[in-house]
Amino acid sequence: MEFITAAMTFAALTSCSSEAPENSTPTTTTTQTTTAISAESLGNSTADYSLIFSDRDLEQTPDDTTCEITLNGDSADIDGSGASVSGSVITISAEGVYRISGKFNGQIAVNAPGAKVQLVLDGADITCSEAAPICIADDDKTFITLLNENSVTDSRDPSSYDETADIPDSAIFSEDSITFSGTGTLNVNALYRDGIHSKDDVVITGGTISVDAANNGIKGKDYVAAADGNITVNSANDGIKATNTEETKGFVYVRDGSFNIEALGDGIQAETLFIAEGGDFNITSGGGSANAAQKQNDDFFGGRHGMQNNAEMTALANTETTDETSVRGIKAGTAVNISAGEFEINSADDSIHSNGVVTITGGNIVIDAGDKGIHSDTQLDISGSANVEITKSNEGLESAEINISGGTVDVRSSDDGFNASDGTSQGGMGTYSSDVSLNISGGTVLVDADGDGLDSNGDMLITGGTILVNGPENSGNGALDGNGEIIVNGGLLIAAGGSGMAESPGNSSEQNSLSATIGNLSAGTLVTLTDSTGSEILSFAPSKSFGNIVISSPDIKTGEAYTLYTGGTSIAKETHGLYETGGYQNDGTEAGSFTADTSTSYIGSQGSMGGGFGGKGQHGGDFGGGRGDRFGQDGDMTPPELPTDENGETVEPGDFNGKGGFGGMMTPPDGDTPPFGDMQPPTEEAQ
Repeated sequence: MEFITAAMTFAALTSCSSEAPENSTPTTTTTQTTTAISAESLGNSTADYSLIFSDRDLEQTPDDTTCEITLNGDSADIDGSGASVSGSVITISAEGVYRISGKFNGQIAVNAPGAKVQLVLDGADITCSEAAPICIADDDKTFITLLNENSVTDSRDPSSYDETADIPDSAIFSEDSITFSGTGTLNVNALYRDGIHSKDDVVITGGTISVDAANNGIKGKDYVAAADGNITVNSANDGIKATNTEETKGFVYVRDGSFNIEALGDGIQAETLFIAEGGDFNITSGGGSANAAQKQNDDFFGGRHGMQNNAEMTALANTETTDETSVRGIKAGTAVNISAGEFEINSADDSIHSNGVVTITGGNIVIDAGDKGIHSDTQLDISGSANVEITKSNEGLESAEINISGGTVDVRSSDDGFNASDGTSQGGMGTYSSDVSLNISGGTVLVDADGDGLDSNGDMLITGGTILVNGPENSGNGALDGNGEIIVNGGLLIAAGGSGMAESPGNSSEQNSLSATIGNLSAGTLVTLTDSTGSEILSFAPSKSFGNIVISSPDIKTGEAYTLYTGGTSIAKETHGLYETGGYQNDGTEAGSFTADTSTSYIGSQGSMGGGFGGKGQHGGDFGGGRGDRFGQDGDMTPPELPTDENGETVEPGDFNGKGGFGGMMTPPDGDTPPFGDMQPPTEEAQ
């Protein structure tokens, strides 16, 4: 076949525009207009995005054919009006329904200003090595309806791509809105650049679409929306993306459909919003978590969150990654809103990332993240029937404000499980951030963290729900870590971890708590709390070794006496280490008793870090900040029970007493260095 070369500047092949044939007569068909949505109604996560889909968008069978185009290799037979063929270019210039079948080495070009054009691909195989195989230069809207099996191949040489040249860069290109529907299949082989690209919007309501792209898979400028369909994308850059930065545009909306995305860049990237009201998603970005950048987690003084990760977070938040470097599962510029759907995300970086807000009210989400499981810069809300399971992450959930009011959140992290942070650099000791908070008022929260379990650079408030934390086994982190107050006014909280950095609820709490340091116990050791009659209050078996356990329960009544046992057995049903009551066999070893006469009671020698760093000043002195609750009281930080050395002599707290600081008994983890070397206090100038 004879191709027109770029040097000849033939319009259809080089710029995807062509003139209508002189003798063509526009054919009018009965069509339904696309539903109009005012700009004011979009741009927020509560808008009714389902209005995007017109009745015709949702039709899966084509209207009556007005023109038959039979492809014959280098030529084509046309039966009907509105289309013409010249060499290797078939030009459609009028409104109508065009049924296309056969094999063609060339280009289908649409140039029908103001018209609605329906291309019915019915066993079509289209390949072009000089231009976009399907190129919609000008019309009001294009509908591509799929019947049987079809393929479109852009075989241009990728080395010839010039980003400064204004030429169509995809196998299927449109200047205007385009909708895919039908019951057939479409295989898009984009060897040159993008698979499907519209400078307006891309809508998918049916069909099976497979895109293999050298750059982006499916790209719409104003938005990409799906109501159904089976979509598979394998791309060397982003899988699905919307690029318009205007407030009411640049979103990705999914009502339903199946999405299997393997992208070397972001899986789904929206400049503004990502909204999912349904759908089945299987996303791998950047090669998955196995291809994540190496993270460093320092054990001492709160790990990365204490010394380096907040500075790192600030840099990342203020410098948006480029398409070439961003490898997140789902990324949105302003908000992610998930109310339903099935998600499996395996990402080299964050699995769900928003530069603004993340709201999850439903759906089942399974995450394997190379960095953060879910990150938002400002606010992260999980509620309703949401089920979030983070099987692997550096940090599980991260945001300036984290609110859990329902659903289930199950986190496994190599650093912090929850990290409430606004990106403020924490330094070695940590800084209280008044705009940061971690709030749990309902739902089920399960944390298995090698760093801090629940960490807030501001306050932490628990008023409901069931929270089970299997925190760090090392002494450089704690199951609970708050730079402000840790307040528990309701719910069930059990947090087990290392004893060296252990924190407990502060004196502002309305619900009674216990902090017990009971030696180094192995994973699976049963811990049972009983009342004064010996009745079982609760039994819990941490999944990791632990030295301290915090228990806060509405069943711990003020003025009542309680006993804690370790070891022993229970024959009751167990869920996530928590046993139903009534099965304890009274065969454990007594670890200690207490009377709940203060908001937090203590068994054993407590940790030595003074209840958080930076804190609010009024809690535990002007150096360490925090609450002083590691020793059971504020101010002078005197522990209720001082430890003894190998000779039985009492070990005094040391020079930091009253400063909310370390206490003389501080022993850093193996291989770590305390910030002041030999643990001498800072100079008066530093204080």
